[in-house]
Amino acid sequence: MTPAGQQADDSATTHSLWTVARICRALNHTVLERRFLTDLTHAPEPDVMSVFTAWRKVAATIEQHAPSEARLEDLALPAPVQPPTAEGR
Repeated sequence: MTPAGQQADDSATTHSLWTVARICRALNHTVLERRFLTDLTHAPEPDVMSVFTAWRKVAATIEQHAPSEARLEDLALPAPVQPPTAEGR
């Protein structure tokens, strides 16, 4: 499904599309998956796509270097998203 007024890009293959599920599979580590999902679900609306993009880059790096084992300390992880405080509402 595409946003109203936009046409779907039929030239993109399923393999080239990044989804939440594909990022989780590429991260291939429970701690990383949990951190990604936490960051994504706690991000304010204006920041959701930038969080997704940051984690997509991490996942792409891991995918690019597969099947070698990536060490957690060697990954440049995005900074955690801080949930809005009560004062910010």
